[in-house]
Amino acid sequence: MQSRRGLLKLSAATTAAVLGSTGLAACSTTVADVDAPGSRPQDDGTLTYAAPSEPDSWDPHQASTGATARLLRPVFDSLVSLRPDGTYAPWLATSWKVSRDGRRYTFQLRPGVTFTDGTRFDAAAVKANFDHVVAPETVSKSAAGLLGPYQRTEVAGELTAVVHLKQAYSSLLRAAASTFLGFHSPKALAEHAADLGAGGRYTVTTGPFRFASHTSGQRATFVRRPDYRWAPEGARHTGAARFERIVVNILSENASRVGAVTSGQVDAAEQIPASRLASVRSTPGLKLLRTPTPGTPYTFYLNTSRAPFDNLDLRRGVQAALDLAGLVKGVFQGEYERSGSLLTPSTFAYDKSVGERWGYDRARAERLLDAAGYTGRDDDGYRTKDGHRCTAEFPYVQSVLTGDNQIVTIGIQDALRKVGVELKLTPLDSASSMDRTATGDYDVFAFGWESPDPALLHSLYHSKRQFGAGGMNGARVRDARLDAWLDRAQAATDPAELTALYSKVQAHVIDQAYAIPTYVGSRDTAVRGRLHDLAFDGYAGPDLYDAWVSAR
Repeated sequence: MQSRRGLLKLSAATTAAVLGSTGLAACSTTVADVDAPGSRPQDDGTLTYAAPSEPDSWDPHQASTGATARLLRPVFDSLVSLRPDGTYAPWLATSWKVSRDGRRYTFQLRPGVTFTDGTRFDAAAVKANFDHVVAPETVSKSAAGLLGPYQRTEVAGELTAVVHLKQAYSSLLRAAASTFLGFHSPKALAEHAADLGAGGRYTVTTGPFRFASHTSGQRATFVRRPDYRWAPEGARHTGAARFERIVVNILSENASRVGAVTSGQVDAAEQIPASRLASVRSTPGLKLLRTPTPGTPYTFYLNTSRAPFDNLDLRRGVQAALDLAGLVKGVFQGEYERSGSLLTPSTFAYDKSVGERWGYDRARAERLLDAAGYTGRDDDGYRTKDGHRCTAEFPYVQSVLTGDNQIVTIGIQDALRKVGVELKLTPLDSASSMDRTATGDYDVFAFGWESPDPALLHSLYHSKRQFGAGGMNGARVRDARLDAWLDRAQAATDPAELTALYSKVQAHVIDQAYAIPTYVGSRDTAVRGRLHDLAFDGYAGPDLYDAWVSAR
């Protein structure tokens, strides 16, 4: 059996390969780093937090967006905690072992943990939750992919859970640290599974905060659990959280978020737009925390399973038609850079050289679009083939698409118009979007995914990880070469082998124009001086357990 100590060493070795060049360690930045010595934490008080978008679902087992993971971190606990340096700390699991063949993970669970409905957290709860994640009726987008080749969970004792896998999977611990694999009460799963996505009273968890209320598109309120006693190892304190409550205000307009934090209406605001970063930096009473976000950039996925993007020349033509460097520079005023690869630079196995394989070339774009057969023009100037306009539909959820990503999307729409390709933007609600993505009823879909583990590429590009089948394969790719590399990477533990395999994946996806990454952003959070000890975890999400506010 492989010990937890051995896994920690393996994780550290893997992560060390990128810490020096990517600055991943900067994810540990906290407000406390710049507070005056002698600040003494205070209990009680309310944190008001402005977020740019609402999750597509308040059930992390079902959701796809990073907003779900970030906003629900105070509500959901995990088996282990991922530190910013890539190592693991005990949380709901006090220890773990991995079998020599990498197909069994045995977790010893912390005694005395309860859900807010009084139900005990035990091995049966782990089984109920992991089984719920992979159940077809859950229609999991992220969580099922994180469980990898999950087979079953064995209840080997009241506090001993054994996760059995169909094949070796080196990323399970990192996945188990994510909010997406947090735990619902088994009673809630049995009685209200269909209601979990709406949030609020049916969300029954073990976390330091209880999900008290939710007003769609406006706010969510979390209330402190006074009996919480099982924070992850390494937390600054023990017992109940510092805040009495957390109020998350959904403010999609950039100006609204900046205005709210500048005026003191909120204590912190996420995703400060590039155009306002300089003013925030110079505003007295505000601090700006910049955290590199591991995972994927905001990426456009071209649905290869149907026309028009089942045509390789057309996909490559669209790819070459986009001056992303110019667009990103204009939108973000030099704060962010164009993305050349499928992973962000702060993600292990990121391959910078992939960005040199493609770029803006208007003449090449025109040639490829001609080669795809779209040689005619209609009265509006769009290309046609056999009398049909070259049109691609992009259905999106208005409440999920951030202001910056809206601007980028419109810029791409304008660029494609110049070469005769129509990109139709169709706003939808979350339920309609889930139905359409699950059935592949779209031409373009776009999102970013935050994760420090390049294994997310398996969920994004493996044939078995389609939307509606436990994955996030937005391009609906079915490529045997990709599948082979991704399967080998899932079982690999050697950092050099992982890097080589994921480099092949990145290069092949770009060469086949399955996806178009756009820009490398960061999490720029503006905080008021009264907010202290705000930290960021290994997923670059805010850790609010130790944070506190001083009196106004």
